[in-house]
Amino acid sequence: MEILFITGNKEKVAIANTILNKEDIMVKAMKIDCPEIQNDDNEKIASESAKYASNFTKSNIIKVDTGFYIEALGGFPGPYAEYVERKLDAQDILKMMENKTNRKAYYKEVLAYCEYGNEPITFTTYTYGTLSEVLSGNEGYNFDRIFICDGDDKTIANYEQNERAEKYSNDNWKSLVKYLKK
Repeated sequence: MEILFITGNKEKVAIANTILNKEDIMVKAMKIDCPEIQNDDNEKIASESAKYASNFTKSNIIKVDTGFYIEALGGFPGPYAEYVERKLDAQDILKMMENKTNRKAYYKEVLAYCEYGNEPITFTTYTYGTLSEVLSGNEGYNFDRIFICDGDDKTIANYEQNERAEKYSNDNWKSLVKYLKK
């Protein structure tokens, strides 16, 4: 089986392949400009983008939307993480966290799967952790340099790609596999 993954992000494609190729599901990446609604709900953002992409390509597709939520900042940047990451770096977030004792944060990743002509379905996963006091690591995304998964003692940016795929909760990908196999 082959599914079109709508993304230009090579890291997201590598994570998808790490999980789906084991199940004989091949991922082909395609970058298209999808309108992305502005909304506080990652599920709605992913669903709308997936539906648009499926209709545009006339294919079954996957679209992922990820948010980064910091408790002490009222959930900021939330579903706007990609935009904020282009404007602020991880050090800026650490400055915002000065004198904050609550360092809990989490990634919320929504995978939307849309079969052409149907409504999208979503699979959501959470990766919980805390914010570090200093920048550490060079892998992954900007905010990964300050995010320590629960149970770890270093930021996720210190792990190679395959390790990173295992560190992040990937239940959404596993749920997609179960769905596709039924």
